[in-house]
Amino acid sequence: MSNRPQIPGGDTYGLTNALWAKMPLDMIFGFKDRNVGFGFFDDFEYFCPTTVVGPYKFLATDGGITQLQIADTAEGTAGARGAMTITFDAGAAYDEGFIQRGAGLSAPYKFDHDLCFEARFKVSAITAAKWSMFLGLTEVGGIGTNHIFADAGTIADYNMVGFCHLVAEGAAWDGSYKADGQTHQLGSTIGKLDSLHTMVADTYVKMGFCYEHCPRVLRWFINGVEKKEAALTVAELDAATFPDDVFMAPIFGAIDVAQTALVMTLDWWACAQLL
Repeated sequence: MSNRPQIPGGDTYGLTNALWAKMPLDMIFGFKDRNVGFGFFDDFEYFCPTTVVGPYKFLATDGGITQLQIADTAEGTAGARGAMTITFDAGAAYDEGFIQRGAGLSAPYKFDHDLCFEARFKVSAITAAKWSMFLGLTEVGGIGTNHIFADAGTIADYNMVGFCHLVAEGAAWDGSYKADGQTHQLGSTIGKLDSLHTMVADTYVKMGFCYEHCPRVLRWFINGVEKKEAALTVAELDAATFPDDVFMAPIFGAIDVAQTALVMTLDWWACAQLL
């Protein structure tokens, strides 16, 4: 296992040690040892906005939505070295812009072995009644018009686990999960998932979760700090509402409900699973 230094809480640049502590990252990210597990860390020092060439699938329902690499800025709270943006130009109400790892084919992550996910990102605005946003894992079919969000900004009927901002709220991001055919679980249905983070416009945040298969628990992390009271229990993970029977891929994006310009900047993201 890597002897990497302890990473403190707050918006530091790298992976959160407490979240990834049980994951042998040198073997997974460096050696790509599939006897141990598999995963990726993408710092966007290179980004190809074409599904045929790169590792991502894209959804942009309007020509004014772009998904592009941006110039590097200083490391730290205000900047990033290696980043990409999803930019909405206020073209039309309910425009959608997403990226999904796996090019629309590969969705290798499943909640049947230990799994970690984390990302560092920011959004240019947090005004209520404008956008719904999602970061996390979804089934491979989750990237499609009205597949993550319906036109009204509500969650559609796809399997997903991650962090959700719904249009009616401004700065609040909830823990979120849903199995197809089941009720969406977030702050309004499970109080401990409500407002895990209060977003600040144009300010980076790290969000992530760690799933441990034995004993079963899913723990949420914001800016390097575990939200211990929000952890999902064995009973919640065993319930029909949690999607533990499907393969998933990382996804990030939003629906522009109110036809308002927005820039979402993804500094880096990572996901890994033991076998």
